[in-house]
Amino acid sequence: MLEKLLVKLAKHRAEVFRNLEHYLKIIVEAIKDLDGKAEVYLFGSVVEGTYTLSSDIDVLVVTDKPPEEVLVKLWESGVKDPFEIHVVKKEMLDLYKRRSKLVKAEEFSISRSSKTVSP
Repeated sequence: MLEKLLVKLAKHRAEVFRNLEHYLKIIVEAIKDLDGKAEVYLFGSVVEGTYTLSSDIDVLVVTDKPPEEVLVKLWESGVKDPFEIHVVKKEMLDLYKRRSKLVKAEEFSISRSSKTVSP
């Protein structure tokens, strides 16, 4: 039973990584619908090209909206595992820029990454 669940989870994650640009579009559209001035970035192992299927996908949402409002909107849009959503105010953006390589979600392409994901 556990094995079937783990296989199902692995297949879902592989599908998300293969279609990451599609999922990022969903995220950006949901966030822009909530706050037209918001910015959405990708960072972490996906941007660095060091991810595995067990990696999460780090998404930074820069907005004045409360984090719970952003997370509910994304949940309602179907955004769940493996996405790790970080919601911050504009003042925190420089801190993230100093610590991580950020790529605007609209500009990210998994094909530019050095990795490919197989099922």
